[in-house]
Amino acid sequence: MNEYLQEMGAEVKETEWRLGDVVVPQLQVTSPVMFLVQLEDEEWVIEEAEELSHLAPLEVRAKLSICDARLAFGDADDESATTTDQGIFVLAGWTGFDPANPQVRILLEGLARIVDGIVNDKTSGTYWVPS
Repeated sequence: MNEYLQEMGAEVKETEWRLGDVVVPQLQVTSPVMFLVQLEDEEWVIEEAEELSHLAPLEVRAKLSICDARLAFGDADDESATTTDQGIFVLAGWTGFDPANPQVRILLEGLARIVDGIVNDKTSGTYWVPS
């Protein structure tokens, strides 16, 4: 994913968040816009995608029903980082990150294409299927 984002013109650096023994690898995109991305492939992602597939528009239900991983996106600024005695971490997914930003949308659609996926914009409640 790192290489693909760079091929699309994004500046990317590898990072992670840690909390105790838990380490979550992330990519921080620093240009043309700043955001974090991390892979989520736990069992709950499959369960959540199955639930969403029942509520989603017809054209994305089939893809959601077989989803076994997702990319989560979020803000990548210092203010969203939390420091504890166990480490420093930034969570993707619970932020003001706006996928409708045209520069962001280009990158999201490109990523969705390489994994034959869809984009679920939780900010607007819409789904995008890259063309």
